[in-house]
Order: sequence, then C-alpha cells, then structure tokens
Amino acid sequence: MALPEVPPAYVPRHTSTLKIPELKKRLGFKTEYLFTYTMQLPEDDPPFIIGNGADGISMIITERGTRVSGPRINGSFIRDGNDYVTLRPDGSSIHEVRCVILTDDGARIKFTYKGKGDFGPTGYQDVLDGKMPEKVKIKCGPHMETAHPAYQWVNGVQCLEVGEVNVVENMYIWEIYLKSDTERSNAYGTLVIWFQ
Repeated sequence: MALPEVPPAYVPRHTSTLKIPELKKRLGFKTEYLFTYTMQLPEDDPPFIIGNGADGISMIITERGTRVSGPRINGSFIRDGNDYVTLRPDGSSIHEVRCVILTDDGARIKFTYKGKGDFGPTGYQDVLDGKMPEKVKIKCGPHMETAHPAYQWVNGVQCLEVGEVNVVENMYIWEIYLKSDTERSNAYGTLVIWFQ
C-alpha cells in the first residue's frame, strides 16, 4: 500500500535554514567496572502466558535468585522480579522490568528498565506452539534510584543493558560498568552492560 504524500507542514526544513553547530569531536567516555549480576530463571515457574492481544503475545517471566557482586554494589534482588514481555509477530519483544536490590549493607535500590529483545524469526509462532527459544537477546536502558545516603550517586545514572537470556540453563549473566564523567565522576554517569 502506497503512503500518502507528506503534508507541507511536516516536510523537514532544509539544513541550510538551520543553525547547527559543527561537531568538532566525538563524545568519548571511560568506564569503571561496577558489578556483575547473575539471575536464575526458576524451573518450577515457567513464563506465564497472559494471551495473544492486539500488540502481540503478553507474558510474565519471573526472575528469582539474583546475586549482585562487585566493587561498588553487592547484594541480592529481593524476592521475585517480573519481566512483563510483549512478543510481537516479527519476533521482536518489549520488556518492562521492576526489581529492588537489597545491598549487603542495607540499602534498597530500585532497579528498573525497559528495552527490546529478539526471540528470533520463528519466536512468535514457537511461543504460540508452547516452545520457548534457547536464547533471547535483550537490549535495555535501566536506571537506579535510592534514598540511601551511601548510594546517592546512582540517582543520576542512566544505563545501557545488552545481554542474553539462556533459557536452556535458566540463567542471565550481566556485567555492569559505570561511565565516568571527568568533572562529576562520583555523581553522574552511564552504565554499560553486556552479556558474557
């Protein structure tokens, strides 16, 4: 189906009419290792399929038995976290997760993220047929919040999370790095996370 013509009011302005500064250099960054977390997917609690709705298949994946360990944050996720997943017909998925890290020294850190995953080209039909893929690649943008005075620095941090869920081994494994700003390295930054 051909799309209609773009109305004149929505046609992008020509760059010659814009005052765009010339970029003199790329914005680089340095990283600092923050922590690793391992997450167990409970064998006795498989994904709960809510149904096949207008946006795709809705399901809840329980995240249990998570350990956080590293030089800056150590602890565990309290009880169960839930990943609310919408699996779309093209195999891509949308993830919304809310968890709380209880640190070994008593801080409570809200750890939430939204992102996208890849169940593969046959993933949608596989789930409809009652099969989960062996691995699911996920890319997310988590952030953390806390009122604890020792961890106030996490409140200004935005995260990038790239990883993979190993359904066969019922495990996540993530490494987290803090992007250090030269002037405010203790207050603000970006986390870079990847699956190993």
